[in-house]
Amino acid sequence: MSTSARPQFPTQPSPSPSPSAAGSLPADRAQPRRKWWIAPLVGVLVALAVQLVAALLLLISPMALDSCSTANPCGRTEAAIGTSLVLFLLALLSLGVPWYPARRKSLGVGIGVSLIPLGLTLASIGTLLIGIGFG
Repeated sequence: MSTSARPQFPTQPSPSPSPSAAGSLPADRAQPRRKWWIAPLVGVLVALAVQLVAALLLLISPMALDSCSTANPCGRTEAAIGTSLVLFLLALLSLGVPWYPARRKSLGVGIGVSLIPLGLTLASIGTLLIGIGFG
């Protein structure tokens, strides 16, 4: 009779290693992902390029008020320029917003939050153009 070599398994489970010996902890999920900086960087660069256009439009927009007089008031244009300026300043302030969520959250959150400055800038341009009468 030949006996085959069978692996012997213990009947009791071995104790699981401690979390510090296992390596990563569930709390390590908050560690930054690799290449997390790409989405906010692209979002800020695109927003800055569009903000240059918005700044140029805001600088030349007072010429739209040249024809305003008491007989021909331009209240809508003045309100549009003011609103556009506020949106533009909010867009400038929001350039720093995408960096923290993009580093700590998922890729979708990083991309979505990176679109905030661009959206505010486009809203500023749209408000200005509609108020001046190009819309």
